[in-house]
Amino acid sequence: MELMDGVLKIERLSNEDIKEIIDIESNHDNELIPVINEGVKECFRRDFSLVLFKNSHFRNPTNPTLILTTEDGRILGHDIFSKKEKEELKNNKDAYFLSDDFVIYKENLESKDFNPKKQYFILPPVEFSELDNIEMIDNVISSSPSAQSDFYLKKKYNLPEDPKIASIIVSFSLKK
Repeated sequence: MELMDGVLKIERLSNEDIKEIIDIESNHDNELIPVINEGVKECFRRDFSLVLFKNSHFRNPTNPTLILTTEDGRILGHDIFSKKEKEELKNNKDAYFLSDDFVIYKENLESKDFNPKKQYFILPPVEFSELDNIEMIDNVISSSPSAQSDFYLKKKYNLPEDPKIASIIVSFSLKK
């Protein structure tokens, strides 16, 4: 298989890796704003899981990979990667950029409720269309691991602790 642009390395996750990542991802409950990795949970419901290490030449995600939400489901903000969307939001008086690629929606921050809602960062599952045309597999999904899981994976698979290198978990099932 020829590697996609920006892919540095691909490894199949072992059961040991999966158990370690589940343990790491479940230890975010005591943070000021807890991180819930719905994407990793969904990935590990599939038959096979791979870790893909990528650099900045890899394509941008097709939907947000980090969402700030309240316990009642109100989306306060999310990451953005599209230059077009960034330009549109820079002209939107109700959008506030926390960083170059994370936007908060002011209108969603304003609550009529006097009881503040607990906030969470959600790492959602993300489509991974590069494997859609492989006939033997089904239910392809990907997710970004948390920073701690990313560190674990880089160390385990001998990649440098470089912020320009990121890991993605890609999972799929075999067609029945």
